[in-house]
This record gives sequence, C-alpha cells and structure tokens, in this order.
Amino acid sequence: MKKSILFAFALMLAFSATAQKANIEFEKTTIDLGKFGPDSLIQKCHFVFRNTGDANLYIHQILTSCGCTTKEYPTYAIKPGAQDTIFVTYNGTNKAPKKFRTSITIHSNAVHEMTKVYIKGEQLARPIKEVEIIEVEE
Repeated sequence: MKKSILFAFALMLAFSATAQKANIEFEKTTIDLGKFGPDSLIQKCHFVFRNTGDANLYIHQILTSCGCTTKEYPTYAIKPGAQDTIFVTYNGTNKAPKKFRTSITIHSNAVHEMTKVYIKGEQLARPIKEVEIIEVEE
C-alpha cells in the first residue's frame, strides 16, 4: 500500500514538473503620462507584454481602479514567445486637477494569475488669466 501511494505521489510530482504554463512579462509596469493641461484631457498609452511561458496565454479580464480609465486587450491566445499590447486611455474630463496613479489589473492563465501595471501623471488646472484692474473715479 505504501509503495502505491509513493508511486502515485511521485507520478503527480513528475506530471506537475512537466506541466506547461503561460507567463506574462511587461516591458514597463508603469507609464508616466507626465503633466498635461485642460486642452489635452484624454491621454493614450500602451503596455507591451510577452508570453515567456511554454503554453498559450489567455487574458480573461482587465479591471481598472478608476472609471476614468478604459482598456483594450487581446481576447485570443497569445502563443509562447509572442508579444502583444494592452491599450489604455485616461480621460480627465470632469476630473479635478491633481496628480494620479491608476492601476490596471490583468487576470490571466499565467503563472501569476493577477498582474498589475500602472499609469500616472498630473492633470493641470487651467491657467489663471491676469486681469488688469481699472479704477473708476466717481
């Protein structure tokens, strides 16, 4: 009985050691959009990634930490060794001027099923115009 249990355990270890896994690696995990003003509230960027595993990579879902951020991502299999892109758009319309850092959470079948990347930047306020004050005598 002990031999059959040990054999089954050894067989499971051997199988798990040879199991194929996808792996997602990004060229950059943070993109700095820099400073931008009220005339350019929509900012676009992209994250390039590669499947460095030995199985097809599937992105199941991407969640953003802010409703001001939208994403486009591949919904097909990314083969081992292949690279692809996730497109992100930040929309600062109706947002108060501020520095921000937004996370994009990628859920996939990779070794690490959840991966985070970030965009950051600073949305500037509209410049204050100086007005010349004219005194009126009564």
